Amino acid sequence: MNKIITILSILLFSSSVFSQLTGYYDGVEGKQGDDLKSSLHNIIKGHTVFSYHSAKYIFKLSDADPNNPDNVIQVYTGFSHDNSDYGTGGLTLNREHVWAKSHGNFADWLPMYSDVHNLKPSAAAVNSAKGNKDFDNGGIPNDIATNCYYTDSTWEARDEVKGDIARIIFYMATRYEGGDGEIDLEVVNNNHSYPNAQHGKLTTLVQWNQMDPPDDFERNRNNVIESFQNNRNPFIDNPEWINLIWGDGTLNPISIDNISLETEIVVSNTPLQISAEIVSSSGNVSEAKILWGSTYNDLVNEVSMSDVGNYFIGEMPGQPEGATIFYRIYADDGTNQKSSVVYNFYVPKIFTGELVSIYDIQGQQEDSPYSGQVVSTTGIVTGNFGTSYFIQNGTGLWNGLFIYESGRNPSIGDSVIVTGEISEYYGKTEMSNLTDYYFISSNNQLPEPVVSETGSIEEGHESIIVKVTGATCTDENYQSNFYMWKVNDGSGSLNIHNTNIFEYNPIKGFVYDIQGPMNYDFDEWKIELRYENDVISSQDLNGPVVIEVVPVISTNIRVMFDEQVEAASGEDMDNYSIDKGVVIESISQHSFNKAQVNLTVASMTDDSYILTVKNVRDLIGNIMEDQEFEFSFVGVNELFANDKLDIYPNPSTNMVNISLESSEGMTLKIKILEMNGRTIYQKDENINRGYNKLSIDISDYKTGVYLLSISNRDAHNNHKLLIK
Repeated sequence: MNKIITILSILLFSSSVFSQLTGYYDGVEGKQGDDLKSSLHNIIKGHTVFSYHSAKYIFKLSDADPNNPDNVIQVYTGFSHDNSDYGTGGLTLNREHVWAKSHGNFADWLPMYSDVHNLKPSAAAVNSAKGNKDFDNGGIPNDIATNCYYTDSTWEARDEVKGDIARIIFYMATRYEGGDGEIDLEVVNNNHSYPNAQHGKLTTLVQWNQMDPPDDFERNRNNVIESFQNNRNPFIDNPEWINLIWGDGTLNPISIDNISLETEIVVSNTPLQISAEIVSSSGNVSEAKILWGSTYNDLVNEVSMSDVGNYFIGEMPGQPEGATIFYRIYADDGTNQKSSVVYNFYVPKIFTGELVSIYDIQGQQEDSPYSGQVVSTTGIVTGNFGTSYFIQNGTGLWNGLFIYESGRNPSIGDSVIVTGEISEYYGKTEMSNLTDYYFISSNNQLPEPVVSETGSIEEGHESIIVKVTGATCTDENYQSNFYMWKVNDGSGSLNIHNTNIFEYNPIKGFVYDIQGPMNYDFDEWKIELRYENDVISSQDLNGPVVIEVVPVISTNIRVMFDEQVEAASGEDMDNYSIDKGVVIESISQHSFNKAQVNLTVASMTDDSYILTVKNVRDLIGNIMEDQEFEFSFVGVNELFANDKLDIYPNPSTNMVNISLESSEGMTLKIKILEMNGRTIYQKDENINRGYNKLSIDISDYKTGVYLLSISNRDAHNNHKLLIK
């Protein structure tokens, strides 16, 4: 039976443009200082986390050269450069952490490490020269980025991006306040802030924000990143908030808050009411109006607003379908004037075409009967990976479809209609070259997964949610296999893909239940992992093991376990103690990485400590053995001149090298540990003042993830080491 469905005059929302949704910043009016910062933090926290690797793909949209979409603009040079040319030297691209990751030691610590609001494409050589310097004016010009200046401790960005840099730094200090297992970042009015979770220089950054206001390039970047991460940099939308929090800004007596549209879905050619609560502490509001237009910079039309108490209402004229309207609200009390941030809304189009079911597109055969044709179909989003997503219409075989479209980023559970070209990409049926996209509704229940054997995956499973049970991990080394590990339930092998959204560390020999969309790539079937519930270990008989203890700042300690832990026992203060009288004040588990908890403690001094952990359970109830873990508040990097400690290559194959420049002679204890805590290499090394290089033969070690521990009598630090 042909399942073509005719749809007539159905009103659907098309998210074909990035939008700044009305009311995003409701609740921040009338606040300044820490109160304003806290309100903004609550709006932008808890964003969708992508991997650090994903920044390369996001940059192609967020930092694209407007004159050449195949290039990105390097932040410090201003050069237009091939968006795929990543490397380690010269003008090849690096992902620059604007807030240097060493300022708080959050390398590999999500979400801070991969937050794209803090990442910019940079020339590798310039990125190296900038290093972890604070931002300030002065110095000598860089050899490549000749409009940037530096000293031994500071970096001055070129004039065209001074404001961009400042707003990124202030974003980081607002987004990360130490809650939910995250780091607390603060902007300080001094340089030499490394290695504290601080960045300077405050007064300079406030000036940079004022001298270089946001432009279209920066606003587009904010929109693109929001489409991925679902949060914005508020200081691009309103740079004046920086002055109200960190500068000498004063509150405007006028408050414009609770802005709303009368309906969530705007109907074409129908007048639309926009309302706002507008008050002034210095008198009555004498005028309020809506300024609107078809672009951000062209708000030339006006609509007067009438008051009903403190609420003002204006009626926008009807707009044609497919239009995007930008607007802000302006108010005057006779003495003071104020405008809101610029919002926009989209006028949905009416879909009147024909829908071809996914079942018919798949055709119950290897090649789609619609290959080469442009069709419209509908389904529920079952997985989104930034450059692609899956939709499915109903439970059962042949009901899934892979959509290749970078930057759309629908949410899992969205019901959508998509129009595009069907093709066979190396044996996988997919839709690409989309010409239309319509959002119907959100938070829909996902289709039930089809339970399958690992060795019995066939064409009908393509792009649907599949579940395998009782599957033993036969190869845990995903680092050397394009981030895929293997399982087998006795019927044959199947790949499990650690994606840019979620990465799971399997253990060879353990048994798992796994679910997710089934993909077909490079002649291989693989389940795409989306979130932690996609993998459940069904044969874990061991309790958690502490593998890393890192004092982030004097009052915050990051504790890493070798597996996800139960929230109740992981946050139980009775299960942790620190010697030398250090009081643990609170404990919070990370919202994404359930293997991480953060301890808030009374301030530590420069000393070594022992953390005792007991009674913490994993997700299936295994209780850990009591464990003691020695750590130091003084990171071992502090002992080295000019922050010169390098571990390379990493990943390593036969030999790993440690180079360091020491400010004094000392004895270092070098260890390599398995992730379960077992020491497999240990040696005391005498190092001299000045440059030292140590080499360790790792050719006999099996591939995997290890900890490289470097310590002396005063300090202790761990580094992730990949052996392939």
